[in-house]
Amino acid sequence: MKYLVYPVLAGGAVAALVALVAAGVPFPLAAGPVLAGSALAVLLLERFRPHAPAWHKDLGDARTDWLHLAANLAVSLSATAAYASAWRATGGLGAGWPDSLPFAVECLLALVVADLGLYAVHRASHRVQWLWRLHAIHHSPRRVYWVNGQRRHVVHEILEGLPGFLALAALGAPPAVVACAFSAITIHLMYQHGNIEYRLGPLRHVFAVAEVHRWHHQRRWHDVQGNYGGVLALWDHVFGSVLPQRGDAPLDVGMDDEPDLPSDWLGQMRWPFRRRARAGRAAAPQ
Repeated sequence: MKYLVYPVLAGGAVAALVALVAAGVPFPLAAGPVLAGSALAVLLLERFRPHAPAWHKDLGDARTDWLHLAANLAVSLSATAAYASAWRATGGLGAGWPDSLPFAVECLLALVVADLGLYAVHRASHRVQWLWRLHAIHHSPRRVYWVNGQRRHVVHEILEGLPGFLALAALGAPPAVVACAFSAITIHLMYQHGNIEYRLGPLRHVFAVAEVHRWHHQRRWHDVQGNYGGVLALWDHVFGSVLPQRGDAPLDVGMDDEPDLPSDWLGQMRWPFRRRARAGRAAAPQ
């Protein structure tokens, strides 16, 4: 059972979305039920097949996490709508997209392009000081569950998606393809951060699932410099950023390196732009 959770539920949801859009169902009508169904599936799995029952406890962070989720969902919807508007206004944006391929293959190609952009920005966010100030918010929770997979500053959300959007625009990828690709990423992130007991076997070297990504959320700064893959763990293997640890990561997640980081959503939105406290992080990015 634990080896079927991701391929059947996450993979099945993505396949259903792509099939519906390919069949002519407008993207909003197809995506709404699929994304809502995926969220419900993850909620039920977290309840009945938790990886860490202790992570069920609200540590005073749930309200902040849900506000991040709502804000970043609004950003994602606005970005895909803006892309579609630009596509219509310019008659197709760039050129070179292989639109003769099957729709599902086009979506897979777009996902790979977008995910490489996510990997690049994520890796840079652990090395560039001003990007870290935005990204540190994502590392602050003391538990990992599906909602706080979206605990990201809205500026960082934009920056992470921007390379993929720009590359796909330059290539002339159709809006439906782009929307499906980014929705697939959203579904994957639910399972990547889900407090769910599942495994993927050797395919964990291909997909950056929870058992891989939890190592990236360890509390000590020096233990999280790797496993940057968003959807594909392949990028970490290609670019040499795989963390050496194997097996289950300890439940000691979070971050002690930014003691002045607020716990509320509005405070976290303001924090990266405040003057840095003198007693800042113990280990700044190099």
